[in-house]
Amino acid sequence: MIKLAVSLALGVGTVVAQQIQPITIAELLAGRSDSTRVYVRNFWATWCKPCIEELPIFDTLARRMPEITIELVSLDAPADSIRVRAFWQRRGFGGVRVLHLVERLRTKQIDAISPVWSGAIPMTIVERGAQRIVHEGELTLPEAIELIEQVRK
Repeated sequence: MIKLAVSLALGVGTVVAQQIQPITIAELLAGRSDSTRVYVRNFWATWCKPCIEELPIFDTLARRMPEITIELVSLDAPADSIRVRAFWQRRGFGGVRVLHLVERLRTKQIDAISPVWSGAIPMTIVERGAQRIVHEGELTLPEAIELIEQVRK
């Protein structure tokens, strides 16, 4: 209690900054080691208004369903890592992995990630083992939960 009071008085907070992990396209395409776990991977950017409006859904999912893995992949330009980091310092939340693609995404790589993906964002992939659902466009919380339940079956 005293330690907390001293920390508050000195202005020392206990807020943990969101870690932004760099990721390559090869790493994005690598297979999952756990085929029983549900993975939710969302592609977004700081300049995409629908993407930003959708992000709180993933925070809610992380709190309600800690057994799933949520990865938010920023498609901001590789040189914009400072912008992505600043964005998460203002808006970050726990329970999700925030990844920043360190190379430009080209059509061939978009097709490798998902042949049904047009390249538009936001885009979310929900998968478990061989089951995979690709959703282009903004998700609502009920839609996201439904996609997760579909791959759990």
